[in-house]
Formats: sequence, C-alpha cells, structure tokens
Amino acid sequence: MWSSILSFVSLLLVVQAATDNVKPWFCHKLDCPKFTVLQNTTDYQLRHYIPSKWVATNMTVTTYSHGQLFQKLFQYISGNNVPGQKVEMTAPVVTTVIPDTDGTTMYIMHFMIPYAVQANTPVPNDSDVYLVDVPAMDVYVKSFGGFARDNTYVTKLQELKTSLDTSATNLYDSSQFFTLGYDSPFAFINRHNEVWLQAVKA
Repeated sequence: MWSSILSFVSLLLVVQAATDNVKPWFCHKLDCPKFTVLQNTTDYQLRHYIPSKWVATNMTVTTYSHGQLFQKLFQYISGNNVPGQKVEMTAPVVTTVIPDTDGTTMYIMHFMIPYAVQANTPVPNDSDVYLVDVPAMDVYVKSFGGFARDNTYVTKLQELKTSLDTSATNLYDSSQFFTLGYDSPFAFINRHNEVWLQAVKA
C-alpha cells in the first residue's frame, strides 16, 4: 500500500513540475523568465525565478522618462550590438525602481535575453546599455490588467504591501520594487501587468 501511495505522490509532483514549467498565457508567444509558484492567494503570488540573462539601462532622475530607456534597449535588440544581430523581443519589460532620500529615483529597465542566445549574447554598442546575469530570486507578485501608468503601479504596490503586512512571516526588501508590463501599446484587451517585491529570509 505504501508503495502505491508513494507512487501517487511522485506522480503528483511530476504533474506539478510540468504545470509550473508551462509558459503562462500572459507571455503569449514570447520567451519569458521561468518560475515556479510557491504560494498562491487571492491577493498575490510568491514565485521562485530561476537564473536568467538580461540587457539593461538605467537613469537617476526626479522625473521619469520611460521612452528614453525603452528606446536604448529597443535599439540594442534591433541590431545596435556586436555583431549587429537582431534579437527577438521577450516579455516582460521589467523596471527596477529604487527611490533615494534626496528625492531622486533610479530606474533600471530590463529586457530578458532570449534563451536561444543567452549562451552567446550580442554585446551592446551603447555604453549606457549592459548585460546582467540575474540570480535566482523569490518575489511577491501583484497582477492586474488594463493600461498601467506610473500611479497605477504605485497603487498596486501599496495594495501588495498591505496584503503582505498582515503576516509577520512575509518579509520583503522595501528599498526597491519592480514594475512589469507584458504587452505592446497596441494590445487593447487581455493586458497583463505586475508589481513585485523581492522576498527576503528572516
């Protein structure tokens, strides 16, 4: 009997692993970072992401210009690199937001490098654009639809913090947060956005 139970449990684990590795619908046909859901509630998820490679650029400002950072990364994937190779777009566009006490904020925008070229990645020509190896990480995730503006992300961030703060075991890095958009500006339905807080251990 015990062997049957163990076999059944093993099967469940295999099914769960297979389910976790299925590309989420909101990635559409694009490569996106791979994750496993560790916790799922009505208000948020806790996800574990495996290591991945990204291209990034940043600015520290009082007034943010999303388009300026996006264009630098878009030029990189359009061929502004060595060897002048076009790189497929991936999802999501991730921006790390790091507020400072002097009133400025650092914004770091990232595109994930497609899996097909992560081992042999084109080198950016622009000195403001750089490659980043992101280690494995656990993040708390708040998902929402529609067109997300800066104030939308701030509102959803506060909702996520409120949900997490109800339990003393939900520890996170409060010095920064992440905004994520999965869709082009020309997608008008079924849009998906997220805000993240990085989980930390006690």
